[in-house]
Amino acid sequence: MSSWEISIIESLRSVATSFLDNLFKVITVLGEKEILIVFIIGIYFMYSKKVGQRIAYSIFSSLHLNNIVKGIVARPRPWTHASANYQPVRPETATGFSFPSGHTQNSAVLYSSFAIETNKKPMFILAGILIILIGFSRVFLGVHFPSDVVVGIILGVGCAVVGAIIHKRCEQTFKTQYILYLITFALFLPFVFIFWKKDYNTNLLYRDFYTAIAFFGGYIIAVGLENRFVNFIDEASLLIRVIRTLIAILLVVGILFGLKAILPKENILFDMLRYFLIPIIGIGLFPILGKGKLFKTK
Repeated sequence: MSSWEISIIESLRSVATSFLDNLFKVITVLGEKEILIVFIIGIYFMYSKKVGQRIAYSIFSSLHLNNIVKGIVARPRPWTHASANYQPVRPETATGFSFPSGHTQNSAVLYSSFAIETNKKPMFILAGILIILIGFSRVFLGVHFPSDVVVGIILGVGCAVVGAIIHKRCEQTFKTQYILYLITFALFLPFVFIFWKKDYNTNLLYRDFYTAIAFFGGYIIAVGLENRFVNFIDEASLLIRVIRTLIAILLVVGILFGLKAILPKENILFDMLRYFLIPIIGIGLFPILGKGKLFKTK
């Protein structure tokens, strides 16, 4: 399969121009983890906490499934294929293994989840266009095989649909919702030990899985803290919603990139720490500190 897929990529690269490369570099950003984080924060604090939690659950499930499949299949990136004769664009965004496409699956679960929540035909159309464009960008830039993208779309949409159904059934009480989070975390936890290798450089191929599990663990703790000490309601003026959302985004962006600048590079444990702290501070501690002024309780 890989050989004919390489020919497709090379055909696309043969018609590439600087304009098209720049265009698809912008499009591909819409499927990166930073967008997932900002989107979750925006929905959580601006639109609806429960909807934010529902979408977050689907996204976390998708992130873990994507990286587990990647680790099991262990498919090399297309430009390393023996018959490949091209240079990829932005290969630094193509971390770990190739199958399935993380950017594509991220976009599929994110935009599908939001379309499902709004249940509006224009949103489904817009989501479909974005998902296809982001998936195509990964092939056009030469960092994924076409089959990586197709499977990424299937898994992403599947996680959006199944995640929404499961979460809705468990969110009638916070206790059952929290049990769902703990059970899901327990299902993914064994892969922390399955993927860990004695060779540290090999472990770097699984970095995205480890940051995802740390992110989810921090999220579970953060949601528990918020529910215990605040349990804010959605009702608030538009100005308050905007202010608290902007503050939360600044906090998580500061943690994500600020700690990255000062902590040692190429260290999975420090990367895990950054992603663990993002929800702890942004979703857990921030509402506690802003209780009463930015966050009303029942």
